[in-house]
Amino acid sequence: MPTDTDELVAVRPLELAGTGTAPGDLGDHLVSAYGWEHDPDSTAEEPLLVSPCRRMALERGDFPLGRSNLRNHWRLSAYASGEPDAKGLWCAWFSPRTPYELTHGLVLDAAGRLDSDPSSVLADRRAGDDIARILSDAGWTIRQGPWRTFIHAPGAATLLVPSHPERTLSFGLGDTDSELAWSVIASPWAPEAFLRTAAVTLASDAVLRRRSEIPSHHLARVTIGPAACAALPRWRPLLKTPTRPTDLESPLPATTVPTAAEQLRPADPQAGLVTVTPRHYAGPGRGGAEQVKGHLVPQGWTLGTDSMTSPCGRLGLAWPDGTDTPTRQSAAWRVWGAQHQGGSVAWRITSGDLVPPELIAGVVDEALAMLDEAGPDSRQPFQAGVLALGFLPLAEAGWQSTVEPRGSVSFRSPDGYVNAHCDVPTALHDLRGKPAARISCYRACGYWMAEISANTPSRLAAVLCRDLASPEPLLRSTTGLHLDATDRKIAVVTPVSAGALTAVAQRRAAALAHGTQLPQPSAEPGTATTSTPVSAPAPGQRR
Repeated sequence: MPTDTDELVAVRPLELAGTGTAPGDLGDHLVSAYGWEHDPDSTAEEPLLVSPCRRMALERGDFPLGRSNLRNHWRLSAYASGEPDAKGLWCAWFSPRTPYELTHGLVLDAAGRLDSDPSSVLADRRAGDDIARILSDAGWTIRQGPWRTFIHAPGAATLLVPSHPERTLSFGLGDTDSELAWSVIASPWAPEAFLRTAAVTLASDAVLRRRSEIPSHHLARVTIGPAACAALPRWRPLLKTPTRPTDLESPLPATTVPTAAEQLRPADPQAGLVTVTPRHYAGPGRGGAEQVKGHLVPQGWTLGTDSMTSPCGRLGLAWPDGTDTPTRQSAAWRVWGAQHQGGSVAWRITSGDLVPPELIAGVVDEALAMLDEAGPDSRQPFQAGVLALGFLPLAEAGWQSTVEPRGSVSFRSPDGYVNAHCDVPTALHDLRGKPAARISCYRACGYWMAEISANTPSRLAAVLCRDLASPEPLLRSTTGLHLDATDRKIAVVTPVSAGALTAVAQRRAAALAHGTQLPQPSAEPGTATTSTPVSAPAPGQRR
């Protein structure tokens, strides 16, 4: 059992937290969760594991790289086919001192994508990547050099992005004692999904460590808080048979941070009701997906297994289903629209499952209003407009704004935990599978990212931004509210008595307490019509 002096704590930033103690062997995870096999010729000291399709391998040993020799590194490799002499697509190397959240997280994420969305890890990044933007939004600073771009973390890590695409890209911690330095190196054309996972993990995670595991050389440079401030590793729910030391199995309080949509739970007689502002501190609450579905079904929407379609077939919605897979972590909520019934997707907005569901409901309601105003015979009900204008509500709410020379615009919330960025939309955004705009919340207990496609009507972006920046508080049950010590210094949480609620708010309060959908009035006659639904975009589909 751990002693009081060696308690579990949350440490930020991740790059200074030390290697940590991984919850089990990486090779065992691959074998048990994804069916990988040990090569018969490998040894315990230098294992070699191969995926079932033979197109990805993980090995440990010494590897030459340029003029250097990487000692005792993990190397993850992807190949063009499963043949023994297949051409290599890309490699990634992980040093022994790399925080295990990065090594385990990136390897297991790649293995999961190989099962569910092979094209995302068996393709190159010639289409470009947006890791610099992700890190910049998280407070990293960008410095352009003659041969490469340096992206420096507020802590000490550095991302080196070469100007020439045939050179390696690396994350690394070098501003420290040589024995504590670590690196993650990616070969040319490493897939965008791999690089984005690394960037998001470094930018957003507070990690669990024993106090004794934090390097003494870094104690003056890290922020230490209660264990409840840290999220469990993103990859942990992906394992079919996860193992953790006994005292690490449930290191957080019962109200631990959800890693996927919260499961419906019985009512808690001790639960109270509160209002929360700013809104990004409210989180998903309890039963958010059920409440949104309960709002739309009486309006005649066609309900499927994990998505639903409007009566006219031109608007669709998918929600978190309670599972956490590599392709669902960043796009649990999806709203999409088509210009006509049975047509291709014209625009989409996706978001992680920890976003307040009120923001999603607002987008859907506004899209329905656009369809009503255009009429059933309109050939183009969704007019795109100038996407950047949809972000004006953030400026009106007092968010800090920056306009770049090329026309893109960025916003930062007053508390610094939410960033929004909008590029100048072009056809290349959809062609390359990149969103034209992104809103990111970097709370340790509530990370989510909303992505907006290039052709999304600016009117829908405006509603999303307006609802996010609104000073009106959101109603939550205390059992569905997750705030760490830092959050509680900023968020305004006010208890609410049942007598102070309106009739509508009382129905919502009952739904929050029980984690169920809101009572809805019956649909008007003739509204429950069937239609040919717009095909739901696959959760991991590149945009």
